Amino acid sequence: EHLVRTYHTIDPGIVPKYQAAGRKPCVLSGAVSGAYPLRQKLINYAWAIPEMSVLKHPGYHRNGCMTPDYVRELSQYKVAVCTSSVYGYALRKIIEATAAGCRVLTDLPYDDVLPMIDGNLVRVSPNDPIEKIGQTIRRMVRDYDPAWQAFYAAAAVAYYDYRVRGEALARDIESLRRRY
Repeated sequence: EHLVRTYHTIDPGIVPKYQAAGRKPCVLSGAVSGAYPLRQKLINYAWAIPEMSVLKHPGYHRNGCMTPDYVRELSQYKVAVCTSSVYGYALRKIIEATAAGCRVLTDLPYDDVLPMIDGNLVRVSPNDPIEKIGQTIRRMVRDYDPAWQAFYAAAAVAYYDYRVRGEALARDIESLRRRY
């Protein structure tokens, strides 16, 4: 049995140059539905975490790609809450936020390790009490380390570059094909 794993990617051309100065504490963004229990919980209790800003989801439409604006917005924060879903897989938000210089709070399962950037992730459970999650966010904001974040931002941009991952995927598929 063989498996080819691929990851979400990013266009390095849309990622602002890393800057630590002037960053706001924390941002939560994304669609709100039952598929994202932690995100839904945090939206419902956002009042309990004053350090956390909520960025409204732009919706789905034919007005063009919102990703460049989204990554620029993320680059203004120290911490980004990037939930997975009830299915427990990594969403592109985690890579975008890391590339933008954010420390990432997530409920991504521990066994879904993201190459090069997993050390940037602080994992929580959607079942954790809101007080515990708020304390974790405050600690992440307080302990924000610009040197580490610049390192992880550069690592995310380099590793998850859509061209790099696309070439790696093509090689992996070809290698798998040759084995058959």
